[in-house]
Amino acid sequence: MDHTILYVDDDEANLTVLQAACAEEFVVLTAPSAETALEIMHQREIAVLLADQRMPGMSGVELFEAIRNEFPDTIRLLITAYSDLTNAIAAINRGQIRGYLQKPWEPAHLKATLRQSLDLYETRRKVRELEHRLLETERAYALGVVAAGIAHELRNPLTALLTSLDLVELRVRSLMGAQDSEGPPTGPAAAVMAAEHLGIARHAALQISEITKGIDLSHRRGEEARTADMGEVTSLTIRCVRAELAKRSKFEVEVSPTPPVQGSPTKLGQVVMNLLINAMQALPDRPRAENLVVVRLLRAGDFVRLEVEDNGSGIAGDVLPRIFDPFFTTKTQGGTGLGLAISRQIVEEAHGRISVESEVGCGSKFLVELPVAVPDPA
Repeated sequence: MDHTILYVDDDEANLTVLQAACAEEFVVLTAPSAETALEIMHQREIAVLLADQRMPGMSGVELFEAIRNEFPDTIRLLITAYSDLTNAIAAINRGQIRGYLQKPWEPAHLKATLRQSLDLYETRRKVRELEHRLLETERAYALGVVAAGIAHELRNPLTALLTSLDLVELRVRSLMGAQDSEGPPTGPAAAVMAAEHLGIARHAALQISEITKGIDLSHRRGEEARTADMGEVTSLTIRCVRAELAKRSKFEVEVSPTPPVQGSPTKLGQVVMNLLINAMQALPDRPRAENLVVVRLLRAGDFVRLEVEDNGSGIAGDVLPRIFDPFFTTKTQGGTGLGLAISRQIVEEAHGRISVESEVGCGSKFLVELPVAVPDPA
């Protein structure tokens, strides 16, 4: 692990001692002031920022406040004297720092804290990469949904075009007195040219028809049959958003043992992710204790049912029928209007169904029902 640690202190002796203590195990840079530290952070990636509280100009906590939004993944640790503990605890409570080291620090405790911080930084990076891959997957899948829609819209006029070209070609050949549609045409030169152009147009229309069949989801060869453990899929997905969700609301999970279902674990994980994100975004700005998101997973006959319920603002009745339409969104900022459309596509590909129950001012409940992949031995 080659991530860099930056230590900021206006005391040159402290910089030298810490670097000597940690240089064999960690990559350590030092800065004599907060201003110099900011310059370094704009030049290279810093995993852990370790700063003394009392520095001339900008204090350690003020430095953390300055970088918090621009470098959110950097782990921030404060070195402070006993008299400054109140400031350190306040900074922790406001989320500005991960923790603090009290002067004089012990080398073993310092190294253990740095190792934990580097591990946390690496975990954050992996989560960011996972979020990025999920976003790219959603975009690619969205393009597939759009392409399928285009193919569907083109098929009917193409069929009419091909039929008309067949009839026109037969009519022209009849006027030319051709005995065999495969034989060389006879008659005036204009009629011969018209027949040739009709043949070219018909060939082009056939090519377009084949292209639309290639991009239409309904004409693709189905993926190899796969099954998914929805309990595992749900748990792994919740793990990705639990920290963010805990900031906004109370969170309850009720997962019962369920048999495997039809479908791709990756795609079904995307469905769970979309529903959890929607639930978070539906919560109003109010104290965390007043917001609630509930996830339930249970067996329902020949189906496994997933329920994601929130007590947010709800969905208006005139909007409810359109929420699964591609590109439809009620968000004033952000949002592509594709999350629920993609979720419906994934669920229907698995021969399941997705629906929603909602009341304005009370919240919404999304229900996903997926068929059991194998019958219960009992």
